[in-house]
Amino acid sequence: MSRPPTSSNQPLPAKELGTFRRIVKCYENKQFKIGLKLCKQVLDRKEFAEHGETLAMKGLILNCLGKEAEALETVKLGLKRDVGSYVCWHVYGLVLRQGKQYDEALKAYKMALARDKENQQILRDLCLLQIQVRDYEGYKDSRYRLLKLRPQIASWYGYATAFHLLKDYPMALSIIDEYMRCYPGFAKAESKQGKSDAFARSELILYQNMIMREAGQYSKALELLEENAALVIDRRVYHETRGSLLLSLGQNEAAANVYQMLLKRNPENLDYYKQLEVCMGLTDDDIDAKLKFYDDLAIKFPRSSIPRREPLYFADAKELRFRLLVWIVNMLRKGVPSLFKSLIPLYKDHAKVQVLESVLKEFIGEIDKRGYKRACFTRCKGKHESPSTALWLYYLLAQHYDRVGNQTLAMEYINRTLDHTPTLNDMYMVKAKIEKHRGNLLEAARLMEEAQLLDTADRYVNSKCAKYLLRAGLIKEAEMMCGKFTRDGTNASINLNEMQCMWYALEVARAERSVSHYGDALKSCHQIEQHFVNITDDQFDFHTYCLRKSTLCSYINLLRLEDRLRNNEWYYQAAKCAAKIYLRMLDRPGDIFDISECGEEMSAEEIKKMKRKQAKVKARAAEKEQQKTKGVAGQVEKQTKKEEGIEPVGINIDPEELLKTKTPLDEALKFIAPVIDLGCTHVTGYLLGFEIYYRKEKPLRMLQCLKAAQKIDQAHPLLHIANVKFLLYLRNFNRDGVVGELVKELTEELFGDERNPVDFNKRYQHEIAKDFGSKMAVLECNILLEPGSVPAAKKTILECIKDATTPGRSLKILIKMRDAIRYGRFGEWSRDEVAEFMRVCHLAYPYANAFGGGAKEKENIEASKGQSTENGDADH
Repeated sequence: MSRPPTSSNQPLPAKELGTFRRIVKCYENKQFKIGLKLCKQVLDRKEFAEHGETLAMKGLILNCLGKEAEALETVKLGLKRDVGSYVCWHVYGLVLRQGKQYDEALKAYKMALARDKENQQILRDLCLLQIQVRDYEGYKDSRYRLLKLRPQIASWYGYATAFHLLKDYPMALSIIDEYMRCYPGFAKAESKQGKSDAFARSELILYQNMIMREAGQYSKALELLEENAALVIDRRVYHETRGSLLLSLGQNEAAANVYQMLLKRNPENLDYYKQLEVCMGLTDDDIDAKLKFYDDLAIKFPRSSIPRREPLYFADAKELRFRLLVWIVNMLRKGVPSLFKSLIPLYKDHAKVQVLESVLKEFIGEIDKRGYKRACFTRCKGKHESPSTALWLYYLLAQHYDRVGNQTLAMEYINRTLDHTPTLNDMYMVKAKIEKHRGNLLEAARLMEEAQLLDTADRYVNSKCAKYLLRAGLIKEAEMMCGKFTRDGTNASINLNEMQCMWYALEVARAERSVSHYGDALKSCHQIEQHFVNITDDQFDFHTYCLRKSTLCSYINLLRLEDRLRNNEWYYQAAKCAAKIYLRMLDRPGDIFDISECGEEMSAEEIKKMKRKQAKVKARAAEKEQQKTKGVAGQVEKQTKKEEGIEPVGINIDPEELLKTKTPLDEALKFIAPVIDLGCTHVTGYLLGFEIYYRKEKPLRMLQCLKAAQKIDQAHPLLHIANVKFLLYLRNFNRDGVVGELVKELTEELFGDERNPVDFNKRYQHEIAKDFGSKMAVLECNILLEPGSVPAAKKTILECIKDATTPGRSLKILIKMRDAIRYGRFGEWSRDEVAEFMRVCHLAYPYANAFGGGAKEKENIEASKGQSTENGDADH
């Protein structure tokens, strides 16, 4: 906040001016209640009732108390009363910035500066906002003005970073050189400086080196780095930078020496091994040379696992068998639970999987033949394996067979581990995972609860258990499970949201969506989106902190990370979930708004399910009301904290309000647009964008999405459906001008001379559609092109499901087929036809809850819960 006024159009007498200064002090010290009282003292006097700057300060304090609307009106009133005051304009800018109206806030700051050109506080706030919105040109100019007014270290750094971000590397380097000339003692090793100055000097050298590397000045960067070697405090970064520069300059031998030295410091850093491979000139074809390379390093670093593990991934079958024997036996004898994780990359190669399976069968054959008390995997006379080795072998075999899709054998071996040691929670977790892959989510959740009870202090197991409960649709139970590790006296979901626990919010969104609670699902998606907004806003704290603390390399990396923040996997998954719900609002509004009206078309069982859902919704509303009644005292205390400025005001998201939106496509686009703009690696991200633009009838945007998706996976089934939709759209597309020309040009680039969707679909069917997903895509396109083909499509779908040899047939894709049928993508299905589909899927996956399996397990869960209630242990 800028200092009290000196050029106001409404000057205050000495007494009121003193009060005004106290108001500013109260704002800076977050004494908001006292500040409001002082504002009232000034404004209650008739002659100062419309004092603009006091009104502005009152609005600023109200804004800090969460009264945004009243605050903005009060500040606007103050500005109207004293439009010539820089204080009013500055405060107006601060309030607009808090409301994320950044463009308007920038204008307000500039108006304030026009009235006080040398106000450093306003300039600093302007710089913060300009870098926040990535206005690099404006940021550069503001930093220059600030440097002239106050040439301190942060001003020099800020001016240099402005040119760096603009990629004007020579100018950025010249500013740093000029700073070092102005302060010659700063760059000398012999200067008597404290630890903070030594750190700042070290960071500046590394930052200067970073700019040189980005400018391609590798020789100069290496020379500068070696000249100032004694001044760089972070030795690891120094050696890594030097190694990278030597490698870039082709000095491989010198670079190899650097990475050898780094390996001595940390032999568990895989990147050092990879860089050393480059230094030695090893390629993927030089298998023998790479084996020798890693064998030598294994001797040199006997306690490191990397040089023994990495050869497994590129060795041929014969060499692989020997190395697997050594690796697996060593890990089994040590009892390493994560052994299977190190073998996962082998499953990309079917030949290596066969070698691995033969080794494991050899081990299990030795145990079955001699018993685990007398067996020896290395067949040494007089030696035998410990009982725990057999346990971990069963554990590994269960994971292996689960991975290759043989859940029957996997279950057999995991049961053997439980017979051996029934008190190890790792075994229950793997058994739960196997049940999950069978589709028996209820039994998987029950087993995970057993694992959690064996170690109630393990937060990882607790989180895993909550995740399985959510997958099984047991949302309330999952919340109670998480409540064991959240703050006492608060709702677990609220506490996890405050901690930005995105995995939980995402799983809740999926669970709520699966039971048609679309409002609650959207709420969770919006909470995740709000986390990313908060992370972006948190940059404000670092714009000044990093310059003050001289952490310039980290600061630049932070800015670049923030620019691609929404490329994060959590955001993508939340965006996908939200976009699908918003598209459903448009395509099938009855699913969301008028569910009860569909009762006549439902079976008796479906009506019962719907009534149970409605009862749950009412119970949940009653519970929320009860929590509100009980928590009045807590809310009063929390509100008091907010008023005192101790706790920030949170954003309340109402599920019902989210469903009332009149523009679902625009809301969906808010989620998906960042995913598209940042170049995500998921085909489905671009295809959701296509679906939105398809409904908005924006052909250029459609083509943009199709082109990006094609670069990732040209044969993707969903992409084929989108292509056919676009070709159908072109039949009725008739637009001249620039848009028409661009659409024509881009269509030729993507489709060549093909314009007939029927021929396009047939070509895909004959050339690509060999697996289950592709065949279903062809059928869906057939229905789009010829609605009369629905009966033939139904027959083909059932035949493909019955045929166990159909490539790509899996439980996951059958569940997606069930959802697609309900959505109407495969035409209208009668109750009998749906029942037949469910029956065929049940025969293929008898344990899957999604197709009526797992009934026995469900009864066991209910029975166990009833028994625990009788024993008084229901609240575990």
